Amino acid sequence: MFRSAPAPEVTGSLRAALGRMATSVTVATTRHDSVDYGFTANSFTSVSADPALVAVFLADTADSYDAFQASEAVAINILADGHGDLARRFATKGVDKFSTFSAHPDYPHLPVLADAMASLITRVDSRVTMGDHLMLLLAVEEVCVSERAPLVYQDRTFRSLA
Repeated sequence: MFRSAPAPEVTGSLRAALGRMATSVTVATTRHDSVDYGFTANSFTSVSADPALVAVFLADTADSYDAFQASEAVAINILADGHGDLARRFATKGVDKFSTFSAHPDYPHLPVLADAMASLITRVDSRVTMGDHLMLLLAVEEVCVSERAPLVYQDRTFRSLA
């Protein structure tokens, strides 16, 4: 059960604390009515190894909200070092997000990033509205992993572990 919103000073402190935490950078993609959609996810997490489940959270104000609300297949592209510009593009409203997207040829039904550090091919298990976000609980059906180093986000900066 959700309670009333925290005081503004708590919200600000929480954002500052979470901003210090290093996280992976992911781009979630889908295809709906023959159009590709995607967003940079600032909240992505592993949920379970058996069954294989992950979750990604999408703001209800996102341009791609309706497409992800309706789609059954989603790719989670875990970005590699050097993908900072791609992450920024997918986080920006009103731009052609796929203009520099190199699609993996083995997945013609779904936009999967060819040179991601890893890509998870998933199907939507369930959707839950949580505050101002939609949680997509995703069942992982296939995993593609490369040898590339990950892109990391911490303190409002993209960083490399390499």
